[in-house]
Amino acid sequence: MDPNDRARGNAAGRAGGRSKGAGIRGPSSALTDYLQEIGVTEHFRERRRREAEERAAAEQGGQQGEQQQQVNAEAGNADEEGAETENAEPDHEETQDVEEETADSALAADMQHAEDQAQEAGPSTVTVQIKAKGKGKRKKDEESDYEPEDEMTVRGGLNRSSARKGGRMHDCDMCGKRFLVRGEMPDQLLCAACRRSKDKASAADAASVARRARTVQKKPAARHKMRKTEGGLLEFEAELPTLQNLCVRAIARHLDQVDSFGEVSGPSLDRLNRIISKLRVLDAQTMRLFMGADRTSVTLYDCTRIDAAGLRRISDECPMLERLDLQFCGRMDGASLLALAQGLPKLQHVRLDGAFLVRDTEWAAFFREAGGRLRSFSAAFAGFGPQAMRALVTHCVNIESLRLAECSDFDDDCLAMLAVPITEYEEAEQEAERKLRAETGKGKQAVGTVLSWQPLAQLRVLELQRPHKPMVCTTARRVVRALGAQLRVLDMSGFRDLDDGFMGDMGDHATSLQELALASCDSITGDAMAAFFARRNGFTRVDLGRCYMLTDNAVQELVRHSGATLRHLSLNSVDDSLTQNGLLALAGQMFEQCTSGKEPRLAEQTLGCVGLEVLDVSWVRSTTDNVLETVVSQCKRLASISVYGCGSVSAFAPVRPGLKYVGRECDTL
Repeated sequence: MDPNDRARGNAAGRAGGRSKGAGIRGPSSALTDYLQEIGVTEHFRERRRREAEERAAAEQGGQQGEQQQQVNAEAGNADEEGAETENAEPDHEETQDVEEETADSALAADMQHAEDQAQEAGPSTVTVQIKAKGKGKRKKDEESDYEPEDEMTVRGGLNRSSARKGGRMHDCDMCGKRFLVRGEMPDQLLCAACRRSKDKASAADAASVARRARTVQKKPAARHKMRKTEGGLLEFEAELPTLQNLCVRAIARHLDQVDSFGEVSGPSLDRLNRIISKLRVLDAQTMRLFMGADRTSVTLYDCTRIDAAGLRRISDECPMLERLDLQFCGRMDGASLLALAQGLPKLQHVRLDGAFLVRDTEWAAFFREAGGRLRSFSAAFAGFGPQAMRALVTHCVNIESLRLAECSDFDDDCLAMLAVPITEYEEAEQEAERKLRAETGKGKQAVGTVLSWQPLAQLRVLELQRPHKPMVCTTARRVVRALGAQLRVLDMSGFRDLDDGFMGDMGDHATSLQELALASCDSITGDAMAAFFARRNGFTRVDLGRCYMLTDNAVQELVRHSGATLRHLSLNSVDDSLTQNGLLALAGQMFEQCTSGKEPRLAEQTLGCVGLEVLDVSWVRSTTDNVLETVVSQCKRLASISVYGCGSVSAFAPVRPGLKYVGRECDTL
């Protein structure tokens, strides 16, 4: 019997009394219409039937597995037959229709055979229902791996499409719905709907990442090379480095491969020393490059990595040394300091910054050993106290320059040792040191005699900056009376107790001053300063920063009497009483002070500060572009202007070759 006839007979038997006409349906009942309206479709019944089959399969165990394998094997045969049918290329449309009918007939026969076996096995047997489709040609470009659910109603993993193309039914990992899988098994089993949802989520995540990447701030463009000036501001390079500078930098970067500098000039060696110190490569091994038996001056700008043993070696390698400058020498101790004094018989000028490990008694031992050889001494951030000061005043009688800055143990008693003793306590303290000097034979008089007090007659420079302990104005006035006539430079910045009486003594005794620094002496009034500057002239450097009571009249008197010689002027933070009239005095415009609210009147025109080179008007908010234009036009030698905190100074401030602004807010660094 022909397979097609058998398939048609089976289909007619299943119809059970329905009309033999293809595609003719009878009237549906009200229940059927109601179920279709509420969504109870063939898919819903299929899911309920599948759940019942799964429960039955769990009970029957192995029997169900064998039946499933048999059905799958038969479906696989049907797939192969369908695939062979599809791979065949017909010559005409009639041939294609005939082959399709043949495949459908064979598939129907196989489906009938599988259904008969399922009915014999029971209600849990897997059945297959194929939705009728109209015949016709289907384009190849409309075929795809995914077919909508309404076009693929599946039972047991087989349908018309799976018969032709092959495949297995699996559950979706996300929603649990069964769907057909062909080809290789993917890592994650997803139905078409879940796959589309996942692709959309992945695309949204990729778009979000790309959007965040676009919003990330771009790397700023490379700016001009900058250098840090002494004032602490980054400035643009004024010119290209010379070949000599490039060679010096190359040597500094490869210092460990250099055995000797050879014949290098003094300025080049000093520049190389600064670069090496800035790179922090100066240590006990590389410092030998700056040593020599014929060296009379040694300057090391950064001794942070040089230990005490390396510092003691200076006296062995430079026995003819006369000038020693060690900065940031925090690892120096008392033994190293004493070894330098004993091993350098010609040492005259000493500068030690940051030697905080040296105690007060060890400083005193150094001064007793150095004796009258010292001509200048400078110490900063050190434990310099009364014993050291007493030894210095007694033994170093030929000293010309004394600088003590930020010394933690320096107090009012130390300051009093520079003046004539007026109390029995001061006399007794100094007498003991003078007696020690006489006993050791360091003095000019005979051994065993007690010397009387004698001032430091050679002292010309006295700088006592920012003491950590309070100072009494009376003691400072005593020092001015004793040493004021011989001083050329006086720096008492940070002495907050100085008052108008001190300025009066300065006017009476300090007749030879050329440089004066009274920064942060905020107890002195502007009238006292005006009176002092009216009595003295010839100043080259004046620092009145943070003297908040400074007035326009004081600046005018300074310009009148010292404008021709003034080179450096600091008016930092003098913002309380200083106005534009005081600043215009630097250009020689002397305005008359008006107290009745009238506009100030120009009373006098002078040359102004024609020799001024450095001006600091930081935090003086009366400084504007117009004021600076007037000052710059009159002060032809002006090279540097510090304008930190001056918001009225803009990019339109006057400029000229050789003039730079430090701290201007509008500058892009």
